[in-house]
Amino acid sequence: MVWYGMVWYGMVWYGMVWYGMVWYGMAWHGMAWHGMVWYGMVWCDVVWCGMVW
Repeated sequence: MVWYGMVWYGMVWYGMVWYGMVWYGMAWHGMAWHGMVWYGMVWCDVVWCGMVW
């Protein structure tokens, strides 16, 4: 029973850590991607605006 509890707790803890890593990775990747896209849009707008004007 104790061993079963330890295994269950270990699975839950491992699941939480894994889920946290995936979620954190998704959030970080999303932030980085969003930052790159936003920065790219701004940079492109600045360059385009500079070319036009």
